[in-house]
Amino acid sequence: KFPALRGNVSAYHLMETGVIDRALFEQVLEGSVTPEQVLRMDSVRKYLYGSGSIGGIVLQPSNQRMSIYEAMKQNIVVPGVALPLLEAQAATGFIIDPVNNQKLRVDEAVKEGVIGPDVHEKLQHAEGAVTGYKDPFTGKKIPLFQAMKKGLIPDKQAMQLMEVQMATGGIIDPACGHHIPLESAQQRGCLDEDTSKALSKPSSDHRVFCLPDSKESVTYAELIQHCQKDDVSGFHLLPLAQAAAPAYTDEQIQRIFKETTVKEKGVSLWELVHSGYFTEEQRSDFMERFRSEELSLEQLVALVLRLVGEMEMKARTQISLEGLRGSVPVVWLLDTGIISEKTFEELAQGVRTPEEVAAMESVKRYLKGTGSIAGVFIEASKQKMSFYDAMKNNLLLPGAALRLLEAQAATGYLTDPATNRRLSVRDAVRAAVVGEELSEKLLLAERAVTGYTDPYTGGSISLCQALRKELVPLAEAVPLLEAQLATGGVVDPVHHLHLPLQAACRYGFFDEDLNHTLSQLDDSTKIFFDPNTKENVTYQQLKDRCIREAESGLWLLPLSENAMFCVDEQTMKVLKSVTVCVNVGRFKGQTVSVWDLLNSEYFSDSKRRELVQRYKDEKAEVLQEITTSITTIIQETEAQGKKFAFKGLRKRVSASDLFQSQLIDKKTLDELNQGKKTVKEVTEMESVRRYLEGSNFIAGVLIQPTNEKMSIYQAMWKGILRPGTALVLLEAQAATGYIIDPEKNKKFSKLSVDEAVSSGLVGSELREQLLSAEKAVTGYTDPQTGSKISLFQAVRRKIIVRDQGIRLLEAQLATGGIIDPVHGHRLPVDVAYKRGHLDEDTFLLLSDPDHGSKGFIDPNTQEKISYSQLLQRCAKDRESGWYLLQVLEKEGDYFYIDEQTKNALLCTKVQVPVGKYKGQVLSLWELLCSEYITEEKRKELVKKYKLESQHIVQGIIETILKIIREKEEARSDVWFQGIRQQITASELLSAQIITEETIEKLQEGKKTAQEIAQIESVRRYLEGTGSIAGVLVPSKAEPGKTEKMSIYQAMWKGILRQGTALVLLEAQAATGFLIDPVKNQKLSVDEAVSSGLVGSELKNKLLSAERAVTGYSDPYTGDKISLFQAMKKELIVRDHGIRLLEAQIATGGIIDPVHSHRVPVEVAYKRGYFDQEMSQILSDPGDDTKGFFDPNTHENLTYLQLLRRCVPDPD
Repeated sequence: KFPALRGNVSAYHLMETGVIDRALFEQVLEGSVTPEQVLRMDSVRKYLYGSGSIGGIVLQPSNQRMSIYEAMKQNIVVPGVALPLLEAQAATGFIIDPVNNQKLRVDEAVKEGVIGPDVHEKLQHAEGAVTGYKDPFTGKKIPLFQAMKKGLIPDKQAMQLMEVQMATGGIIDPACGHHIPLESAQQRGCLDEDTSKALSKPSSDHRVFCLPDSKESVTYAELIQHCQKDDVSGFHLLPLAQAAAPAYTDEQIQRIFKETTVKEKGVSLWELVHSGYFTEEQRSDFMERFRSEELSLEQLVALVLRLVGEMEMKARTQISLEGLRGSVPVVWLLDTGIISEKTFEELAQGVRTPEEVAAMESVKRYLKGTGSIAGVFIEASKQKMSFYDAMKNNLLLPGAALRLLEAQAATGYLTDPATNRRLSVRDAVRAAVVGEELSEKLLLAERAVTGYTDPYTGGSISLCQALRKELVPLAEAVPLLEAQLATGGVVDPVHHLHLPLQAACRYGFFDEDLNHTLSQLDDSTKIFFDPNTKENVTYQQLKDRCIREAESGLWLLPLSENAMFCVDEQTMKVLKSVTVCVNVGRFKGQTVSVWDLLNSEYFSDSKRRELVQRYKDEKAEVLQEITTSITTIIQETEAQGKKFAFKGLRKRVSASDLFQSQLIDKKTLDELNQGKKTVKEVTEMESVRRYLEGSNFIAGVLIQPTNEKMSIYQAMWKGILRPGTALVLLEAQAATGYIIDPEKNKKFSKLSVDEAVSSGLVGSELREQLLSAEKAVTGYTDPQTGSKISLFQAVRRKIIVRDQGIRLLEAQLATGGIIDPVHGHRLPVDVAYKRGHLDEDTFLLLSDPDHGSKGFIDPNTQEKISYSQLLQRCAKDRESGWYLLQVLEKEGDYFYIDEQTKNALLCTKVQVPVGKYKGQVLSLWELLCSEYITEEKRKELVKKYKLESQHIVQGIIETILKIIREKEEARSDVWFQGIRQQITASELLSAQIITEETIEKLQEGKKTAQEIAQIESVRRYLEGTGSIAGVLVPSKAEPGKTEKMSIYQAMWKGILRQGTALVLLEAQAATGFLIDPVKNQKLSVDEAVSSGLVGSELKNKLLSAERAVTGYSDPYTGDKISLFQAMKKELIVRDHGIRLLEAQIATGGIIDPVHSHRVPVEVAYKRGYFDQEMSQILSDPGDDTKGFFDPNTHENLTYLQLLRRCVPDPD
């Protein structure tokens, strides 16, 4: 790890961001260059630490150093000059103390007295350019450039800070915590080309820095040129003449203000500014703005008079609105930013009534809150119940119930969900909504609303202030504050309403430190208990899991049958304190608590309940027996798993091994034991077979054009392959499990390399080298311990040459996964990490097409490439499924398209006038790979292109279009419009969508394609039955009516959460098109982004989902594959894939991306787009398939369930 401005980064990360090149990265991995040597390189230091900001001033001729803040305080530098310099320091990493040679974060600088609290807020905001700004929609940290684009920071200030970063090393990416090269910044979304150009040609707008002696405006880079560099610290110091005194003193300003009479008020400006209208902070601000010449004397008088006028109008407006406890003056709503100046004026003038304003959603959330969790909803009986009643009925733990009741009290009222009454604590006790025994604790929590008494002043203070004065412990304050924030904001104890975060901080009812504490999702904030999942969560997380009752608007916590089995805190504490040393299974060699074991996959809910209940009934006497039972169950599970043996690599693999390696789950293990599944069925599961058998082996050679197959060794002896080329391919075979004879279709390595030598498949001269490679499967011997270790471990211990090891590791990954020689099968990447058979840096290197391992050679071009790239150039043998390396007898016959040619062909667009792609714009590459062009013709045209390049492009396009026209004219078939392209009637017949009888009617002219396409049974497969297109919201213009809105627009208006909106947009993209319900348009993702229907920040995610329609590219064959096939090959995350598949089925059927239409389930099975296992998963609605969210009830649903809750658009 390498230390950066913020945090540490890996060597791979430095290569990925362009800070170091691949050669240096390789040297670091090998150990020939140490991290310390890398850190001494100027080219690296520039990006990790920057080239140095302006750290302070140096007075001439005395050479006295001074911090910028100190110079401002001594009136040597005016605030207008000093503040941008301090912001520049914050935006490049640290505030600098040039006297003590210190670099400090903004908060540290305030504590150390290097800067004062008066500039803290501004500098903390500028520091966001290093630490990142919080995106209000996603909650994630985003860089300065994106914050500017989203309006979180003004454009002018953002450009100023980016110019500073560029001048001191480059744009800072807060995700990495250091400067990054320009190209990398653009790739990572920290900059775009236009902004980059604007920064490289600074206009007068960017010259915001000032030369103190001449008052000339300059850029930061130009200002650095006027500085002296301190060689020891690396700081730049701005020289200033000792006699410089450019600013008015406080005494001079006071005299000027006293001599200036404000005629309208009959007093001096000094008296007016020091009247009760203004705070001390405002007075200071007026003086500084005048001192820095930001405002002239006349402008300052006008500003002061305007502010006085506004305050006098506020004083005359005596209107109040009802809050949590009593009335709230509207002036306070204006001051806290809850209502705007315009709304305030309309209230004052009688244009709006108080009732109208109070009913505004943006006002009501602060006056009344958004609602706390009111009670529980028992799913089995559909009954509502208060937390107190649930506790008394043993449905909730007392501790969990009390926390939730305290949260209610701290947000305004206790709620009785049965009657929908909201009561104070005392009233709730009188009404028996809660018992007397809880009144003391709930009255304490209620003070978070009514206010705590300050022992020094007697005044009412907020929960945060009480915490700071140590009147309330942090552990008690955190859950109450969480509840307030989740229900509208921190509560103002004086006016009794929720406040916006900024206002709460401004008036001292909250602070940034506490906000930071509450934003940390750890044990200190996860204080509430979810009885359904048995996990600790924050109040907001628990509220998100609640349902909202439509009639009452109450938030209710659903209780499942399992949730109603309560384990009290004392029982849980005891079970966590008792530990067991486990000797078998997933926890082998670990000491694990009884509680953790009970909650592992080994135990069913019923067994867990039985054992816990037994402990609760008999306590300590049976604890040893329970521990023994737990150990026995784990041993029995593992023993049962060992009964079932699977064929692995060189050894038998038990079901227990597969379970421990996460290749099968507990359910599959149980089904094997119960006889519901056989070993054969489990072996044939794609998720198991790839790890047991592997795939994508380069088995031999295919001689072109004769199509003669032969083994790699035979090709070497015939002089077709060079010895070096052949050896690395044979080593890859040995290291991935098998030495293969492609002619006899045998896998000799089942018996060992020795057997392959004995049979003559390979010669004895290669035996030692292949036996060495074979150890990647059978295991290397650790010379120190004698134990068996994996290929990666052997590379780390330098038992095998690193280059060879990396080459064999890459071959293993490409053929199914890293091999565990101890257990005899391949592993998922995350399990390989845990077992020490791989690490993240090596995995990233192996999977990187640009910088990764290139240890193999294309015999046709002699080009060095990776195993995966070589696979793409192979031909697949239909009989065995293996890949054969094409070797050409004549050099000119090789049909291989390099990346440069392919990219050029992809960039050339063609409008197709006829046929399957009629009316579409396709790339020249897509047309060359279409069914219109034969393999032979494709070779001919690509060769032409490679020879004559751009000069021949138009000729190739005309040739292709001519071929398409000729084929269409000769075709007797009829075209139908599919999702993204035309489909023939023959294809619809093949897909069982139409019958032979329909074909005859089409050919006889009795029916047209348009008429057939409108038949319901056909249209559902061509067009689908319709996805969820948008939302209906109450109309503001016409009360009582609704208006249509796109999903993206609803997200931006805060009607839908971003997560809810994104999955709905992905479902649209994965079922055909993104929809504009207002204009009734269907658009591709690119078209939707261009038209503004969705924002560019979602483009990549939606393009990924759109591949469920257009097809994914198989990385090994280049073939177009379906969503389901992409899931099987792990090209898409399983949960994501299930959600999109479910949306396709709910809207007409699985989409065939090759033919661009939906298909019936039976056809999907035949074409490999679906299987029985996935059908079972999707037909049984559970947590796996409930990937969508109802924003009205806050339930997780399947797409079909959500679709049924929608209304059809009559238009």
